[in-house]
Amino acid sequence: MAQEALTNVRKHSGARAASTKLIFTANTSVVEVRDDGCGFDVAALPTGYGLDAMRSRVEQVGGQLTVHSAPGAGATIRTEIDS
Repeated sequence: MAQEALTNVRKHSGARAASTKLIFTANTSVVEVRDDGCGFDVAALPTGYGLDAMRSRVEQVGGQLTVHSAPGAGATIRTEIDS
């Protein structure tokens, strides 16, 4: 997920900065990628590879992928998987 999200930052966002956060607790693993790029309308994304493929892979292991973005507001992709 992190690799695909960072690839999307490089290819599509026009970001000047991006960060990756890893959080591990006894019960949960979280990976979050955030950028300060152009952002996008999450509801208007076409289906296909990219975010759909990430979501599918995360759901296969019982996790959840959330996407927060808006035009002009950057993007945050967060994956949370319970241990």
